[in-house]
Amino acid sequence: MEASSSPGPHPPAVPAAGSPTIDDGPQQRQRRATWTQHSGVYRSIDDPSKAWVPSPQVHPSSPPTGGNPQQKVSPDFLLDLKFRRPSLGVEVQSLGSSEESSLSSGRELPQLLSVVSPPHPHGSEPPRKRKSTVRRLAGKIRSLGLSVRKDSVPANPILEQHAIPRVASNTSSVVRKSSTKVQPHEWKEWGYYARPLVNGVYVHNSHYQLQHMQDSGMTVEEVFRSLTSPTGVPHPERWKLGITHPSLPPRPTRWSPPDPTKPLPFPWEVQLNPLLEHILFGVPRLNWDIKEDISAAQLALTPLEDGIRESTCLLSEPDFAQPATYPFLTHMYVNALADDILPKFAWPFMVLNPHGIKIRDVINSIYFNFQEYVREREFYGWTVARRREAARTHRKRCDPQEHPFKAMAGEVDVDDNMRRIDYLGDRTLFRGLAPNPDMTGWVLYLGQD
Repeated sequence: MEASSSPGPHPPAVPAAGSPTIDDGPQQRQRRATWTQHSGVYRSIDDPSKAWVPSPQVHPSSPPTGGNPQQKVSPDFLLDLKFRRPSLGVEVQSLGSSEESSLSSGRELPQLLSVVSPPHPHGSEPPRKRKSTVRRLAGKIRSLGLSVRKDSVPANPILEQHAIPRVASNTSSVVRKSSTKVQPHEWKEWGYYARPLVNGVYVHNSHYQLQHMQDSGMTVEEVFRSLTSPTGVPHPERWKLGITHPSLPPRPTRWSPPDPTKPLPFPWEVQLNPLLEHILFGVPRLNWDIKEDISAAQLALTPLEDGIRESTCLLSEPDFAQPATYPFLTHMYVNALADDILPKFAWPFMVLNPHGIKIRDVINSIYFNFQEYVREREFYGWTVARRREAARTHRKRCDPQEHPFKAMAGEVDVDDNMRRIDYLGDRTLFRGLAPNPDMTGWVLYLGQD
């Protein structure tokens, strides 16, 4: 049984490790918080004599129409979406243009769209579509014995749709591309590996500054016992690197260490962690006000169809240790702020981690970037309306009456100068990242609670 590692309401029950793949009814799947699949709930490893068993996976099995599972539907097709950049003449597939990068991130745009064809009366065949003028002309030229170059036929610069029949009995050949997409449980597997909860203590299983196991002369059992003193004080610094033991989560093989000799993938060639993905509408997966530091980041509350709201909890250490992208990136350049009135983002910033950017790196970089003070020339470069809004937000932020609990803790500075966070006004709710349309970096999306 997985236990929550943070205060707050208890998360929904999670089946015990070692149970088979879960595929229960739709009501049970709706009531289980969706974030438990990729974050939030992690089991503790207390007994080194018990082998590690991965958490069960959740696979939805609702029918395509969302109705009666026995209802017969017409054959459906899969649309393989491909994008072209007209200026460069290079095809960018929605599943990524390189072997390592398997999915474009950011938008909630499916790679394979299921389209149900409507039934035809009396079993008649659907009418055949008329060929386009260009194709008919090319066919006539070929019939005359002339050759036509493929690249001489102009392609749709925005979208090409190729219908691929789905075979009900064997779909492996059709969906083999989508199998490279990082599944929710795979993000969680890295969190289990990087920051396992051993004897109630979160340890740094991937921290390069710790002593290696082969240099310690200790056994695994001795390392387990050393994490807690006789008085109950945790000592995560006593953990040893390089421990390979059946009771510990193995290192996921999907993520390779970043290679500094190879070029980084473009933003549209990587897959973002679900916690960082921009959602066009609805509740974001990461409920975080960027005015607050990383300790305030929590998993979002999502209203379900039956009126019940999902449980929530603060992000734990394994969540912060999850990769921000697949594959690993060492640099992320955030150079745009969505829905900003300024023609250019005034404070672009770079997220850096030579060992691979994690969730913690992204959250900290955003927070510290907007905690910088505003220069006088920046302030007077704004519009009058923006200056008034920033001044109102600044007064509210420095008013102890607006934040009584922070004031009691001494966290309100009445004499604090204006910071970049005041420029945003009330739009400080994190809503995710997405590739910049100009292909130069990432766009930060913020919203109002």
